[in-house]
Amino acid sequence: MDWLDDRIGIKALLGGALDEDVPGGARMRYVFGSVLVYLFMQQVVLGILLAFYYSPSAASAWASTAYLNDQVTGGWFLRGLHHHGSSAMVVVTVLHLLQVVWAGAYRKPREVNWWSGLGMAGIVLAFALTGYLLPWDQKGYWATQVATGIMGTVPGGEPMQQLVQGGHEYGNLTITRFFAIHVFVLPLALAGLLGLHLWVFRKHGVTPPADLSEEELVQKTQPFWPNQLFLDVLAMALCGAALVGLTVYTHGAELYAPADPASNFVARPEWYFLFLFQLLKYFDGPLQIIATVIIPGAVAAVLLALPFLDRSPDRKPRGRMKVLAFVGALMAGVVALTALAIVEDANKESYREGVELAKQQAERARELAKEGVLPAGGTAVFDNDPKQKTRLLFQEHCATCHTIEGKGGNEAPTFDGYGTREWLTALVRNPADKRFFGGAKGHDTMEPTPKDSLSDEQLAAVVEYMVYLQGDQSEVDKALVEKGKTVWENDAECSGCHEVEAGAEGVGPTLAGRGTTAWVARVIADSSAPDLFGDTAQMPKFGDKLTQEQITALAEFVTSAGTQ
Repeated sequence: MDWLDDRIGIKALLGGALDEDVPGGARMRYVFGSVLVYLFMQQVVLGILLAFYYSPSAASAWASTAYLNDQVTGGWFLRGLHHHGSSAMVVVTVLHLLQVVWAGAYRKPREVNWWSGLGMAGIVLAFALTGYLLPWDQKGYWATQVATGIMGTVPGGEPMQQLVQGGHEYGNLTITRFFAIHVFVLPLALAGLLGLHLWVFRKHGVTPPADLSEEELVQKTQPFWPNQLFLDVLAMALCGAALVGLTVYTHGAELYAPADPASNFVARPEWYFLFLFQLLKYFDGPLQIIATVIIPGAVAAVLLALPFLDRSPDRKPRGRMKVLAFVGALMAGVVALTALAIVEDANKESYREGVELAKQQAERARELAKEGVLPAGGTAVFDNDPKQKTRLLFQEHCATCHTIEGKGGNEAPTFDGYGTREWLTALVRNPADKRFFGGAKGHDTMEPTPKDSLSDEQLAAVVEYMVYLQGDQSEVDKALVEKGKTVWENDAECSGCHEVEAGAEGVGPTLAGRGTTAWVARVIADSSAPDLFGDTAQMPKFGDKLTQEQITALAEFVTSAGTQ
């Protein structure tokens, strides 16, 4: 220590850092700033380790992330810790700002400290936004699209949006710019503001409790070392332990399938932007400016002007109720909007189905990536799938009208979940839904089946009977089948249009073998067959366009969609 002190003056440096009085004594309320510094340094170290494996290009970003996540020893832990660390920074930043507001630490002479803190809060959110896109997976790609789309709706924001994303559309320049902003621009900006923040903080010292007299402050004053530093280190350790526990519990961070601009992925921003996403729902068209500019701008202006708006004679909370009420209402609004967005999605069946499908695609993509990713990168990982040839065939001939694996049109029934009991139940209840025949022009032959004509219990029995008619009797409830047959013959109106014998002609297609590979293959070849859709058929005949082998492969692809 003496050797170092002779050469660099380390004792004076340590003394300058540690020899500081804490008026009123050490307190847990002072730890948030130190925890943020710790989280920032941890994020920097983890970011450097991740950069050893990450490749910032649209062709290789997802593949390099998948390799790190699933094949590098401990890679999932490093990425997960970095991912959850970004959310922790958002949470602790909000807690720190609330603590500063409660203590009145934004008042003269600490205005610059307050403004630099607000600037760092904005940079933390920018860190989260730019980092979220870097894996170039479906969730990050579409969530960031939502966020930058909001930027584009702001008056004068379109040029900024194009500058950030490198043009009118997302592409290779987008990811390189986000990477440069995330690893160079933002860290430098945050480090600069942090330096200013700490320098001004040391100049004015800790904001003491407002409820203590001058004599009490002097009596309870403690040195920063070791009293407050112990609490700071304890808080850092607890935060670090919580992050490690969360990372292990979740086994890292999610990684969805490669970004696909042609997909129907259910886009949502990350949780810390959900409130703004929800707010936009209440302002359509020209009124969007209220949610994107007026409300956020007004809030930002009030926060920046807070040191001048607070006219109370002292820092005691009782004299600053207007300021505290405003900040409290602001936080309550953010929490309420976030909760509303989460609850609405949880109750939205289409969203839940979309998320489940996205998770299935992610699992399949990551398994395929273990076999290697082609130089084209991205969605080319699916070329490792034996089904990919059939998938491309479906995309060429069927995807204009039909949806499968979340991709395609809505002019004909979707094949996601095809033939399952849930799918059949929804079909019988409302065939005019866009999920089924709602998008088909002129297809109004089949009427909905309301509950007053067929109860849920009766419909469940009818569906079981329909599953039985497919031919596979090993996985049906025979008692329910008998009940369904009785309802079919006596109560349901289905028997007036559909026959249940193979080859029998009716107004609608026969249900004998319906949904099997052979039945679907016949529909693909010629849906206008008399025992299928007859004169109501709108689907082109593919019997002369595709080989029997291709038709069978497509039929197997469709029927397998109900088991995925």
